[in-house]
Amino acid sequence: MKIKQIILATTLAFGLTPCFGQTDQTKTESASIQLKSKPGSPFYVLTVDEKNLELDARKNEHVDLATIDPNTIESIQILKGREAKDKYGDKGQNGVVIITFKDFNLLSKELQAKFTDLSKK
Repeated sequence: MKIKQIILATTLAFGLTPCFGQTDQTKTESASIQLKSKPGSPFYVLTVDEKNLELDARKNEHVDLATIDPNTIESIQILKGREAKDKYGDKGQNGVVIITFKDFNLLSKELQAKFTDLSKK
């Protein structure tokens, strides 16, 4: 639950609204929060073992926060303004949220699959 609060606070700090929706997995009435880069929102970068997974708004990529165990997170870094734009170019114009994980093997199957797909590209 704490990770959801951190991401929600981060998103609100940028003056944006998080994307709420129901996951296909739960089939319940509960809402989930998804990290989703879209025009006007921060650019999200997930990183583990020197691999970066960038959530690209043009490809409608997202990650459901319910799949992230807070114990797997090493750090969360927020870049704003010039620092974000210098490091990530136009993608960083609305800020960047970088979530660094401790170990690949601790990630959910969904996140492991996303990082594995990344290495195939």
